[in-house]
Amino acid sequence: MTYTHIVFVGHHRERLIESITQYRKYPIIRVVLVIGDDDTTGERISRKVATRVKSDLSPVYEVAIAKVDKRNVMNAASQVIDIILSERKDGRRCILNMSGSLRTYAIAAYIAGCLTQSPMITSIPRYDEENREVGIEEIIELPTIPVQFPRKDQAELLGAIAKSSGSLEDLILQANPRAREVPDVLAKERSRLFHHLKKIEEMGFVTKERAGKQVMFSLSPLGRIFAKVCRAEG
Repeated sequence: MTYTHIVFVGHHRERLIESITQYRKYPIIRVVLVIGDDDTTGERISRKVATRVKSDLSPVYEVAIAKVDKRNVMNAASQVIDIILSERKDGRRCILNMSGSLRTYAIAAYIAGCLTQSPMITSIPRYDEENREVGIEEIIELPTIPVQFPRKDQAELLGAIAKSSGSLEDLILQANPRAREVPDVLAKERSRLFHHLKKIEEMGFVTKERAGKQVMFSLSPLGRIFAKVCRAEG
């Protein structure tokens, strides 16, 4: 198995290059440098850093640059998962490197890493006697928090809500159109789906909102990301 090193770019070129070249636990053949999609002064600096890092690493690795949402953490996490799933389609696993990233990128990367169970690393900078950064002191592997994944029926329900948010009755008819005509089937499906909805709401994947006499269910931002992972993995 080969790996893609997904690196979140800040303003420290040397730190990034050292964290990439010194971490040799996995066979890396490709690097994706992640930058923000806005046009602030800070992001212009990051783009210059990414361009230089790409030039430095291109003789050794295949290198690409990708953009993600700088301000919305859940959007950024979803975009990082898109990158991970794309790499997996091409037969590569991914490592997420937050050594030089902004806090929002680090949070987004951690969410994406936990949901996809991808290895994650960061590094501790090293400074000289005049407090100037002169590389990295240590590379640290970050633990992935085990995510409580829904069971098969619950994952299928998440997929149904992803296609069309709705009330419990709407979801029942999606799952079993016969329920409209057979009262016993309707009661059984209502009990089954309500149980699963309660569980996936407790997991943080679903939100509910009252609309008149009905309660409407929809995916939370986390649920939308997780549904994407479920679809990709089958």
